[in-house]
Amino acid sequence: MPPAPDDSSDAVSTPSGPTPPRSRGRWIAWASVLAAVLIAHLLIALWVASHRTTLDDTPIPDIPITLIPLKPIAPPAPPAPPARKPVDKPRPPKPAQPAPPDTLAAPATDDTPGPQAASETVAGEGNTPDAPASSAQASAPAGPALTAAANGDKFDPPPSVTLTYDALMNGVRNQTGELHWVNENGHYRLRVAVPIIFFGTFEFISEGGFDANGIAPSRYVEKRGRRAEYTTTFHRDGTPTLTFTRSGQSVPLAPGAQDRFSVMMQLASYARGNPERYTQVGVTHEFTVVDTDSSEVWPVQYVGSETLRTPQGYLETRHFTRLPRKAGDERRVDIWLAPSLDWLPVRVKQIEPSGNEFELIFTQKSAQ
Repeated sequence: MPPAPDDSSDAVSTPSGPTPPRSRGRWIAWASVLAAVLIAHLLIALWVASHRTTLDDTPIPDIPITLIPLKPIAPPAPPAPPARKPVDKPRPPKPAQPAPPDTLAAPATDDTPGPQAASETVAGEGNTPDAPASSAQASAPAGPALTAAANGDKFDPPPSVTLTYDALMNGVRNQTGELHWVNENGHYRLRVAVPIIFFGTFEFISEGGFDANGIAPSRYVEKRGRRAEYTTTFHRDGTPTLTFTRSGQSVPLAPGAQDRFSVMMQLASYARGNPERYTQVGVTHEFTVVDTDSSEVWPVQYVGSETLRTPQGYLETRHFTRLPRKAGDERRVDIWLAPSLDWLPVRVKQIEPSGNEFELIFTQKSAQ
């Protein structure tokens, strides 16, 4: 029987010998993987470069502030109960007296003072909560267009509409965001949804009605991706208070308070009612803005007009920025409203202290 062949020579290679087939296959596989990774990174870089939105964000110069406080109106006090009239005791009849002789009554003179007529009031021209209203005003129904007249600011909320936006994070387009605004029968509902890759959909809901201060939220809901949902409730009956599900606390509710997204529509409503105000750079509003666990004052300043390029063409806009709320405030919020689109927000940008940027850029409008 011939001896078995020695296969050990196939498994050992000498330094000067050829590369074994098995080792050569491994090197080819690793080279292929490395090439695929490099190609994938190159394609991602090209995609980011092609989808990056570039907008000219010139630094905002220091602008003198012309402060216009909103002069919020407190809710009226409940009417006092009517006073009881004393019961008159019956009086004995008086004896009849002879009639006096006929005399001529003194003629009325033109300079006799009489009651002063109540002057008519015009919405937005110096009205005060204590000013008397005419009978026509008393009988007319109070609609959104007439609200906020008592504090001197004309107010005209936009009609129902849906806007879509490109949602960007650090300049890179993610998915399509949406603003859904419903204004019907004295009530409103605002929903803003922003999908973000890897984080889920950020959803913000505000709903309520209108009062003498403009938009009057009754409920604000915030859900950030996969995190828990938080609700802030505005209690306006009795003692006005805010309750937060996030902390379980209750705090006083300031007149005219807004939530973080209704404040955009409040600003748009004042701009629609009084557009000539926003021809002066530096005009600054103060809004009380409610979050999921607190409230604070936002000074919002008009910084000028800008032309914004959108998929629907060029839009003339009015640029507003939130001034620092306190020393060291590094979070910045900017809003662009378009007069040709009912003063609705067509660009919203927030820069976090970490440097991350979140942005919505208008793409399309559809009526309800």
